[in-house]
Amino acid sequence: MKTIKWIGLTLAIFFFPVIITYADSGSLKKTGRENAEAGKIANKNEIVYANLQASGSLEEIYVVNAFELDRPGIIEDYGHYSEVKNLTDTSAIAQDNNKIRINAETDMFYYQGNLSDNIQLPWSFTLEYYLDDSKVKAEELIGKSGEVEIKIAVKKTESVPPTFFENYMLQISLPLNTDKFKNIKARDATVANSGKNKQLAFTVMPEEEKEFSIKAKTDHFEIDGLQISALPSSISVDGPDTDELTSEFRSLTDAVGEIDGGVGQLRNGMSELASGLNDLEKGSSQYKSGMDELNQSGSQLTKASSQINHALTAIQNEVKNASGASGLEQLDELNKNIPAMAASLEQIADGMDQFASQYRGAKQGLQAAMNQIPESTIKESDIEALSQSDADQSVINELVKTYQAAQNVKAAYQAAAEAFGAVEPSLSTFSESTRQVANHLRTLAAGLEKSMNQVNVDEGLSELVSGLGQMASNYSQFHEGLSAYTKGVNELSHSYNGLHTGIGEAAAGASQITDGAGELHDGTGQLHDATSAIPDEVQKEIDSMISQYDKSDFEPVSFVSEKNNEQTDSVQFVISTDSLKQKETDTTNKQSEEKEGFFEKLKNLFR
Repeated sequence: MKTIKWIGLTLAIFFFPVIITYADSGSLKKTGRENAEAGKIANKNEIVYANLQASGSLEEIYVVNAFELDRPGIIEDYGHYSEVKNLTDTSAIAQDNNKIRINAETDMFYYQGNLSDNIQLPWSFTLEYYLDDSKVKAEELIGKSGEVEIKIAVKKTESVPPTFFENYMLQISLPLNTDKFKNIKARDATVANSGKNKQLAFTVMPEEEKEFSIKAKTDHFEIDGLQISALPSSISVDGPDTDELTSEFRSLTDAVGEIDGGVGQLRNGMSELASGLNDLEKGSSQYKSGMDELNQSGSQLTKASSQINHALTAIQNEVKNASGASGLEQLDELNKNIPAMAASLEQIADGMDQFASQYRGAKQGLQAAMNQIPESTIKESDIEALSQSDADQSVINELVKTYQAAQNVKAAYQAAAEAFGAVEPSLSTFSESTRQVANHLRTLAAGLEKSMNQVNVDEGLSELVSGLGQMASNYSQFHEGLSAYTKGVNELSHSYNGLHTGIGEAAAGASQITDGAGELHDGTGQLHDATSAIPDEVQKEIDSMISQYDKSDFEPVSFVSEKNNEQTDSVQFVISTDSLKQKETDTTNKQSEEKEGFFEKLKNLFR
């Protein structure tokens, strides 16, 4: 009994100063709280800790609030906490519903608040486990072997305001021990080696809902839990140098613009070509009409000339056989017919002069129309480039066909230009020669009349016969030349019919192609309008894509209460799932407790 009393007394003596000191300390703190001034918060950081089940269901969530104070003192905070705990000292924290009142005596103050059960994370997580393609519960997979797959789904929690979902980036990591897992496959994961572990990391950008899959072969399934961190994507994303890219697009739009301009010039050129070919067709029509008239007149002219040639031959024979009085009668009859022959020849010469004038006008019109056809300046490479564009290929083919036809017409005309040019001088020469023959006939008639008055008829007849013979011979040569000329005119007339038909077809085709070129130009104009904005649109799209991940202008808000927004400097989330491992019996603590003596236990009461 005495021994017990001594022990009690000794304990009382030993602990009395401690009790006095502790009581006195509590008294000072209480006095300090009553007299403390209001503290001044520099900033507040919230770290949200969440524990998830292996399936992803939320188990518990609590927040560690860290205050940096410019001035210690009474501070206030807000949160839907079921329980609060001072992590800085032993002072009590006053809680009035959602209002927290704290006496912070140091520059840094920490406290923990356990959130109510109805509070959810901004993201919902679902984990599914498969063994050899069969879905199993997470706990059933521990220690198993085979082909395993873990599916992870991250989605937005609709009941939570979207601020964190829209501005925070998730980093999901899982270590796999290579002693237990082989042939690890995880698409979209960043894989890092850390000793025996392969660290798999997945990233979920702001405003994204994603699904991931991890496949591996295991001989003994055990894993630590997923570690998920969520931080604001506040890094400023520097935009890439898009000058080269947009420069290429601008080159494209410039090329389209050049094509549009070229097609516009082509349309204008085709319009001029069509106009020129229409004028050419009109001039060619006049020319053809003139050639047809000339051909018909040539046939009549040859017939008339043949009659004159026969008549001169007959006159020569009649005069040669004539003598005396009978000869004078024949000469008198001849003298009466010669003026009529001369008049006919003069009419033919007048007709030639009139036709030559008409031919000159038709030839000038044809030449002017031909001059409107542009020279061949388009290269094969230009046609090839146009063919490879987005323009209507049928229109392009018709354009090329008409262009080549126009060039062929011009080439044919240039080749026949010498023959065309020789017609008018020949007409003038023929007219002049015809007038000379008519003058010779009139001179002959005057000579006959004078000869008939001479006494020596036979001598005069002899001279007349000689003159008629020379005249008949010259006219015979003239007639042969006239026949050859009219034959050439006939051939030229028939040949020109084909050329005129080609000109008509080219003119009709050119008109159609002009319409097609107009439509083509409208199309290239629309294409140019559509592509001209590509560089700006590309830059705008790039800027838009970058802005999705650049959250550098995000202003932090409190996760637990909007009343804390002004003083909240940062909020981060630390989320983990339960590990899937076989439980081991912990004998260490039991052995420690057995070795722990009375005084150790007593000291622990005051730690």
